[in-house]
Amino acid sequence: MRALRASWIAIVAASLLALSPRWAYAHAFPSSEQPTAGATINAAPAGVEIHFDNPIEAMFARLQVFDGGGADVTSGPPSVSKDGITLSVQLKPLAAGDYTVKWSVVAEDSHRTEGSYTFTVTGH
Repeated sequence: MRALRASWIAIVAASLLALSPRWAYAHAFPSSEQPTAGATINAAPAGVEIHFDNPIEAMFARLQVFDGGGADVTSGPPSVSKDGITLSVQLKPLAAGDYTVKWSVVAEDSHRTEGSYTFTVTGH
């Protein structure tokens, strides 16, 4: 009887943990970005901004933008909004060409996510 009771407690605890929104959405993933992934834009942006679906830790946030030759075109360190949802960085003046955005963040619960995307500036 004791073993059956312990099994039920373990099943209930595991179910509650699996259904908990905090654990289900532990990682922080981009919900939108500016410029958007794959965008072709006429005017060069002054910066890049990524909004996440969960708060991120400012200390571990990384955001860099590289031109087609691999040169870093960011003009300073990235910043995280007070609510921890938005990661942004200012850019040097951009010429027409392809650019790669690389990001890496740690969610408030310590899970790391990273990714990259590209956008193109036409200069027209």
